[in-house]
Amino acid sequence: MRTRLIFALLASVVIAGCSGGGAMNPGPQSNQNTQATQQEIAQAGADAVLGPVEMGALQDSLLSGSMGVPLSTSRAPLSTFAVSASGACNNGVEYTVTPGPGPNQTTYETKYFYDKACSTLEKDVLAIRTLNSASSETIVRTAKIYNLAGLLLTTRVSNYSITGAPGNFSAVITGNVVIGTSTSAAVLFGHQFTVAPQSSTVSTIAANSGRVTNNGNPHINESFGHMGVLSNGTMTTDASGDITFAGSHAGTFFKGPLGTLTLSSTPPFTVSGGTELGTNNVSGSVEFNDVCDIVAVSINGTLWNGDAISISSSGTPPGVSINGTITDTSGHNVATFSVDQNGDGIITFANGQQALIYDWHIVR
Repeated sequence: MRTRLIFALLASVVIAGCSGGGAMNPGPQSNQNTQATQQEIAQAGADAVLGPVEMGALQDSLLSGSMGVPLSTSRAPLSTFAVSASGACNNGVEYTVTPGPGPNQTTYETKYFYDKACSTLEKDVLAIRTLNSASSETIVRTAKIYNLAGLLLTTRVSNYSITGAPGNFSAVITGNVVIGTSTSAAVLFGHQFTVAPQSSTVSTIAANSGRVTNNGNPHINESFGHMGVLSNGTMTTDASGDITFAGSHAGTFFKGPLGTLTLSSTPPFTVSGGTELGTNNVSGSVEFNDVCDIVAVSINGTLWNGDAISISSSGTPPGVSINGTITDTSGHNVATFSVDQNGDGIITFANGQQALIYDWHIVR
């Protein structure tokens, strides 16, 4: 199993998005608590605590070995994925590795199923890696999530650009999330992190990220943004190959009319447009097993208005449930939510209204 401290809100991964260090958009600096309704605060808070899980999953995909070893001339996968690369069903997972489609390219595909017999597809992840040189490679990863009826819920496209050497590299991840068969992105995200070894088992990690979520729910109908920076980040590997990420994350929230926020295309990732709401601090942990299933989640933090946000998990993989609460400074409920390991579920606001969460984001 591999554990990672979800970079404390690797943010924007936080509500809108992960992070980004860099100049922040100017916005009103007073009376910020009155700039958002309770429901808007709940929207921001839920995305804030789910963000780190989202980013942890993207990083785990790179570091787990499911897409090979970063910047290695060998294209073989690691750990459990190396055991079965033939496409055979293995306890609800099918994994294949094939050369091509072009020169210096390798295609990795992992299929996750709702059942151990691999009859009902839950998630299909296709990654094409291109080794440009000994110190540069790119990955285009497309993940599609389906419900039990076979309906396409989301399509997430992630572009990885990696430079350096195996175990000592910098990666930039950019991409979007599309809901169902829509032609427009509901989420735009960007994340940059650098891994530097300090010993055979410990590496330091620096990161920044940013995200914009376009929420067309009639009860919300706004765009939310977030950018932030990870500090004091570490990655520790134990004798069994478990990975633990630890650190702290501080970020800034934005909101604006639907479609008005923009995200920079290169790091440090910054959000532009709209109104600056305030800042947050979050920390916690997320654990992944050797096939990238979530094992456990624990994240806590505070929003700009003092609201407390918290999520924890229950159950065993791959059936882990991630449950969250947002409470005000008097301990009153602002919202509760629950999602599965793919980030799909429901949030219930204090006024009784509900919205759907798809792929770690409140989008409907």
